[in-house]
Amino acid sequence: MKVRRSVAMVLVLLTAVAALALGLTACGSSSSSGSTAAATASGTPVKGGTLTVTFQGEPTELDPAVAWEVTSWGIMRLCYQGLLTYAPKPGAAGAELAPELATEVPSATNGGISADAKTYTFHIRKGVMFQAPVSREVTAQDFKYSFERMMKEPLAPATFFYTGVVGAQAFMDGKAKEITGYKVVDDHTIQITIAKPDGTFLYAMAMMFTDVLPKEWVDKVGKQIKRKPLGTGPFVIDHWTPGQEIVGTRNPNYWEAGKPYVDTIKFDLTANPSTALLRLKTGDVDVLGDGIPAADYLRTTQDPTWGKYVYDASEIATFYVFMNVNEKPFTDAKVRQAVNYAIDTARLQKLLGGQAKALNQILPEGMPAHQADKQYYTYDPTKAKQLLADAGFPNGFKVTFYGHNVDPFPKLAQAVQNDLKAVGIDASIKLMDKATYWNLISLPQSHVGIGLTDWYMDFPDPSDFIGPLFTHPIEGGSNASFYSNPEVEKLYAASQSELDPAKRLAMFQQMQDLIMADAPAAILYQPVFNGMYGKDVGGFYYHPVWALQFQEMWKLDGK
Repeated sequence: MKVRRSVAMVLVLLTAVAALALGLTACGSSSSSGSTAAATASGTPVKGGTLTVTFQGEPTELDPAVAWEVTSWGIMRLCYQGLLTYAPKPGAAGAELAPELATEVPSATNGGISADAKTYTFHIRKGVMFQAPVSREVTAQDFKYSFERMMKEPLAPATFFYTGVVGAQAFMDGKAKEITGYKVVDDHTIQITIAKPDGTFLYAMAMMFTDVLPKEWVDKVGKQIKRKPLGTGPFVIDHWTPGQEIVGTRNPNYWEAGKPYVDTIKFDLTANPSTALLRLKTGDVDVLGDGIPAADYLRTTQDPTWGKYVYDASEIATFYVFMNVNEKPFTDAKVRQAVNYAIDTARLQKLLGGQAKALNQILPEGMPAHQADKQYYTYDPTKAKQLLADAGFPNGFKVTFYGHNVDPFPKLAQAVQNDLKAVGIDASIKLMDKATYWNLISLPQSHVGIGLTDWYMDFPDPSDFIGPLFTHPIEGGSNASFYSNPEVEKLYAASQSELDPAKRLAMFQQMQDLIMADAPAAILYQPVFNGMYGKDVGGFYYHPVWALQFQEMWKLDGK
């Protein structure tokens, strides 16, 4: 996911569907420092108070059918919920699927997955209420409505995860009035039938795109649903003041006993990361949503007072330069390959201090199908110049290089600009606010040729990187390169129902070989999250899938 923050602690091999039906569990390791374990594993939650979180920039929106970036998802999880989630725990334990509004995770053992592994039965918790002013019980029909709404939403970026549901494609094509494979059995039971076995289906059903919302509220607020969310979660969004703050207050009718802990969560959208760090030290801020700025990292970790409130973790993610294969001169693979050879990624990683590690492929360390010794491109400006000459650009060319204005993008853009200039590519930098930028690069009519982007794990399977980023280029999607290769598409489709784990992972490695040869992206590095929380914060931890769990935190003094 765009800017989706996840710790590199999940090492999972997708097993056959039969094994999944018995309960698939992810496993792995994490790296962390500071007193995070103490903050999460000990202490009794305290009720009351306000938790203040800083983000530099706003979420793109708060519509679960459309939003797919970290700020949006972190805030949306306060108010929206779905059938499944992940265990609310740090480390490998947090990578295990868990029920949310479903009473259990479907499996063959509990009768939730049919013998042919094509039909999933979900039982919904009784008594769960939508937030005010809707204030009524959630039913199976609400889930069907929400799913079908997402599947026909023009800008929904992830429908390809769910086109395997029987009747989904016909519904999307306007040939059917409903998705026949998504059935309401009764008020508290749903059955979903997929066309062929898919070991990643439960992961897809745990993504926020399938979260439930009430039709009457959507009808009432219309397009404003992106700023006026209403679901079943522990917090109600009280208000969103553009460019300033988003404030959530405790949902008095929340179904989970004893939660949430704080009365109010305030997201301050005005502070840059350096200012936010200073405010955390004075007690005005509780959590740094964007993490510690690179320039302040070493000093902060070595500080005897504040170092113990720092949390470090490698993330299953990648930062990269995308090149739109439909925009000249990036229609030529030689130009795209030249960009790969032109960028000194080792210097970029050094520039970011403790916030980056080497990565020379699409699939980051910690993701199944990652190949430890694989390296597709090295820093070779001479070879870059030769490729440009071969492509008809012996003197280079001029181009606009796009990015957003939140660290580390500005410094990355400048470093890449310098490397490109050294091989004859004159790149002028254009930065904009984050929300505007993510929308811009998702639209083919924007004609963005080259720019920066990133991707963070949604679930522990290589399809989460290959699928959204390098197949199915659609308007509003995450394939900013608008890249498609028929051979990759064929392999990706076949991988969805391949039940042999070794064969399946080999297919993704083959896809990666094809994609990197076509070079729609230049991989820069794998990020390392440097988070920080204040002295008065309890319950802080970093989730392997959901990142920062604001709804799990509390104030030690209840204020």
